[in-house]
Amino acid sequence: MTTQTPTTWPEGVIGRYLTVGGATVDLTHRFTVLNPPEPYASLATCNGCSATEERNHYRTYYPSGGYLSDAVEEHEPDVADSVARDWAQAHAERCRALPKPTA
Repeated sequence: MTTQTPTTWPEGVIGRYLTVGGATVDLTHRFTVLNPPEPYASLATCNGCSATEERNHYRTYYPSGGYLSDAVEEHEPDVADSVARDWAQAHAERCRALPKPTA
């Protein structure tokens, strides 16, 4: 039995999934240009085929009948992370792209 030593994840990666082809799907946050920067979206990126899924941390709700003047914006980073993780897992289960060469 071969034991693999885990490699250090790149800076900013908050989750990683191994594809069936041996590449990885990395979860990161996208940041604003504010000082200090704040995450505004969760991003899943396949390092084999370059497929991506981005989920905004902000959701707009229309509580009373869908009128624009009643719109309420909620900050929901956990929901965005969860959806991005679900996409990353599903993509990793079927992506057969090989990892990109490093040299």
